[in-house]
Amino acid sequence: MSQNKTHTVLVVEDVDEISANMSAALKQRGHLVERASNAEQAIRMAEQNRPAMILTDLDLPTFDKLLKLLRAHADLKNTVVAIVDINHPQVADQTVNILCDFQALDELIESSQAK
Repeated sequence: MSQNKTHTVLVVEDVDEISANMSAALKQRGHLVERASNAEQAIRMAEQNRPAMILTDLDLPTFDKLLKLLRAHADLKNTVVAIVDINHPQVADQTVNILCDFQALDELIESSQAK
């Protein structure tokens, strides 16, 4: 990631410790971070701040609802959604990006912002 570009990442995670760890890793990489604990809160925050990416995990109890709300929202339907998981889990929604590490996350943000 280039040093002078800062992007906002919305972390959607219901476990405080995981959310804090994800946020710390993103901040260390130069990103601005916002945190939400469920789908409804995430949508409200995304409407206000238009993050470059939403980072979540498959264990989020409102994961399916988050994707449904995003895809139905006129202004947010193309928001990049990613999961960092070295095991590359299967996800029914093919628009969710499964990333192996935070470097891949940086690259995805940069490529999506270049469009």
